[in-house]
Amino acid sequence: MKIATRFTVRKLMLGLVGAGFLASASAAAAQEFPTRPIQLVVGYGAGGGTDMCFRALAQTASKELGQSIVIENKPGAGSSLSIGYIARQKPDGYNVAALSTGAVLNQFLVPSIDYDVMKDLTPIAMVAQYQVGLLVRADSPMKSLDDVIKKAKEAPEAVAFSTAGVGTPQHLTMVKLGEEVGVKWTHAPYKSGIEASTALVRGDVEVMAQTAEWVPFVRDGRLRLLNVFTESRMDGFPDAPTLVEAGYDLVAPSILGLVGPKGMDPGVVAKIDGAFKKAIDTDEFRRCADQFGLKTDYKDAAAFTQYIQGTIDKWAPVIKNLDTK
Repeated sequence: MKIATRFTVRKLMLGLVGAGFLASASAAAAQEFPTRPIQLVVGYGAGGGTDMCFRALAQTASKELGQSIVIENKPGAGSSLSIGYIARQKPDGYNVAALSTGAVLNQFLVPSIDYDVMKDLTPIAMVAQYQVGLLVRADSPMKSLDDVIKKAKEAPEAVAFSTAGVGTPQHLTMVKLGEEVGVKWTHAPYKSGIEASTALVRGDVEVMAQTAEWVPFVRDGRLRLLNVFTESRMDGFPDAPTLVEAGYDLVAPSILGLVGPKGMDPGVVAKIDGAFKKAIDTDEFRRCADQFGLKTDYKDAAAFTQYIQGTIDKWAPVIKNLDTK
């Protein structure tokens, strides 16, 4: 028994020494990180608000980290393709991605999606919230939300609305709104907010529900903003009421942040988080946020994790009951 006991104690001591060595090695690796360029995957096409504002953030974050951050656009499925890709990469900090609301909620909407946001990703930081609006062309005879609803009731499914993809907050909110008012419109998904906006400007669709890539088009008079899907009216657009003010208890969910694969070293997460936190406070990002109507909302990894879970808890049950076809 004494020999067995001595063996057990010795094994335990070796285990503790080994754990200490691994912890020290991990800390050293985090301190040295990064030693090569970082890939940041964006799930929307180039030129949209998500793409442009992450480029602005990456410019400053690169300087803070001492290595280039290379933007790689992988659009499709409301940014879910990019998140599926990043979930399969090594968790070494050299592959990260922009996480938007569509990629979070699409896992409950699209059967082919095989990732779980809470299990397969490492939240790093939240940077902003999207602000969604309902728009028509400036020359449209529809001048209010009531006009849009009236036309949709007169011609079921004839009113088409563009968005940046299936499962995006604007898509889901429009489906929910349609259910509440008793109409069904036709969804026209595009790969980016710019494409969705251009489709409306061209007249390919009559309505758009989209995050605020439309800001320049409203400011130059080509589009008209009818309503916003936010909790309060948007800065700079005080004449556009919220859906709540219009009598509908609807606020679009909103997430825009940075994630990596599951299992990232906490020290590496903290280092990337710190670089992007500084980048949020720059003029470059503020100008981009103003141009594309983003609302700055920084959250560290822990708070961001809770925020994602809260969004899932609120919207997953809703999605399961929506007819999104």
